Amino acid sequence: MILLAVVLAVCSACAGGDTGEVEATIRRYNDLLVQGYRAQNMNPLVEVTTHEHALKLYHHMAALGEGQLRMESKLKRIRFLNIERRGNSEATVETEETWDFTHYRMATNEKYAEEKDFIYRMGYVLNKENGRWLITGVNTISGTSTNNVVPWPVLDRKGRVVNQAPGGAQGRHP
Repeated sequence: MILLAVVLAVCSACAGGDTGEVEATIRRYNDLLVQGYRAQNMNPLVEVTTHEHALKLYHHMAALGEGQLRMESKLKRIRFLNIERRGNSEATVETEETWDFTHYRMATNEKYAEEKDFIYRMGYVLNKENGRWLITGVNTISGTSTNNVVPWPVLDRKGRVVNQAPGGAQGRHP
């Protein structure tokens, strides 16, 4: 009976340690993501994600660059809502994250759009490879705009800024 209690305690500690590692991997991912957009270099993300997922982020960063925009962001808060383990080597995680985003024109460094307190519900898939957790997929479950400090400009079909959308609607976060 004592042996069984010791084994259960050790297994609980191991699972808790993995949960901490999973959370740390997601926190590191978000730190590297912020740095990647700021420096316009997504290569460091392969520390915590697959090459394929880092490539998807590179394409998003490149699309902003083609639009002559650079994004700076700040993760203000992250809450881990659910962590599910599937065996020893796979985990799914749901978070609620609060972000600030500012987009700057690359040529002039002027603010193009700014959003504060944008709330995302995110889903992460992680696999344990060679003793470390790697993010293999990230999905946006939902996103809620709360404070458009500098609203997204509304563009016409030729990409020119127009004052307002029909009905007075503002531009939306892409």
